Amino acid sequence: MNPPDRKRQTFVSKNILRLACLVAAPILVACSGATAPDGSAPAPTTTAAAPASAVAPAPASAAAPASASAAVPEPAASAAPSASASAAAPEAPPAEAAPLPAVKVKNIGMHIGGGPNDDATKAPFNRSVEPHFDELRRCFAKVDDLKKGGDFGVDLLVDGKGGKAQVSHPRTALKGEGFVPCVVGVFEAIEFLRPKGGKKTMVSYSIRFTP
Repeated sequence: MNPPDRKRQTFVSKNILRLACLVAAPILVACSGATAPDGSAPAPTTTAAAPASAVAPAPASAAAPASASAAVPEPAASAAPSASASAAAPEAPPAEAAPLPAVKVKNIGMHIGGGPNDDATKAPFNRSVEPHFDELRRCFAKVDDLKKGGDFGVDLLVDGKGGKAQVSHPRTALKGEGFVPCVVGVFEAIEFLRPKGGKKTMVSYSIRFTP
């Protein structure tokens, strides 16, 4: 080979080699970024991991309201046993009334102010008072000497339409704290029937307690 041809061939070979290096350089750079020289996967960068660490707290904060809302029904659940316990509490039995004293009560006299004093005129007053004789017997328990009987009289002013009477002038020889107010209270609570003739009537009414 002639020297000029050898120089030309050497020049062409150098240019080809230089061109090959220029073409291969980007490929080598890309390969080095994808694979480490020892063939292992490249280590993750800190910038790529940063978003993951920033997003991580979100589930925890979202879970907090859920746990708080789940705890809300607890007071209602705890209140249920107390409500059922109060509903199941047994009622106290009513107090038993004291037995009636061993005494009899009867009417021994009645006077109609202004008359007439016949049975028909007296009947509405007798029918009004007699259903309350047991209440009058209960008052006798307040007498000091339960073995000693006695009489009790009151004046009753009854309206022409009937109803409750105005009670006045209680009189008795029986002694005992609360006895007189008890008997007067019984007469004041009576709903009297309409007097005969439908006019306001004054009645003197007397009863006898007999042990």
